[in-house]
Amino acid sequence: MCGRKYASEELTWTEYREILNIIPDQPSNLAPNYNIAPTHQVLAFRKNTEEARLSPLHWGLVPHWAKDAKKAGSMINARSETLEEKPSFRPLLKSRRCVVLVSGFYEWQRGLGSTGKDKQAHKVERGDGRPMLLAGLWTRNDALNLESYTIVTTAATPDFAALHHRLPTILEPDQLDLWLTGEWDAARDLLTPYAGALNTAAISNAVGNVRNNGPELLKPL
Repeated sequence: MCGRKYASEELTWTEYREILNIIPDQPSNLAPNYNIAPTHQVLAFRKNTEEARLSPLHWGLVPHWAKDAKKAGSMINARSETLEEKPSFRPLLKSRRCVVLVSGFYEWQRGLGSTGKDKQAHKVERGDGRPMLLAGLWTRNDALNLESYTIVTTAATPDFAALHHRLPTILEPDQLDLWLTGEWDAARDLLTPYAGALNTAAISNAVGNVRNNGPELLKPL
């Protein structure tokens, strides 16, 4: 679930400043990325009592004890229901939470066609058109000099379940502080299926090739 994301040209530094309430130490121009894939460097927002940071992290969690990043592709998502049980995620719950800001994400509807094995790509966006704030966990591997993250997922809402059975955890701006710096006992209550409307549209399956990266990927069929 949530194996591809995108940040289109509409997602500017202005959005980052207004939503995250920060002044990024970055250039004023933010290049769009229409096909963000696992292992890519993605801007993530982290905050503690001393500082707030917006910096690129490797998508696909590489635990601090890992000797290489080979298994990062299998840790791009983390199921909310089992976070406290998994040794890769449990140590991160107290103070290693982050947020990733994107325009939307891609999902593939499977089981189509005469054989039931075909799949169709879709883009998914908030119904109100606002950027998505995705809840994540991050860590640092000192041996590899690598900071990485995973997106926390929940069960899908009934309306979305026809497309996929999982959803990334989508936060509202007024929930950011609780997720990033609140006590875990309270922050875990945010890990619920998104209650707002989501717009989905079938798009070209060309998005399945990470070498394709342009605005034409977002064009509905």
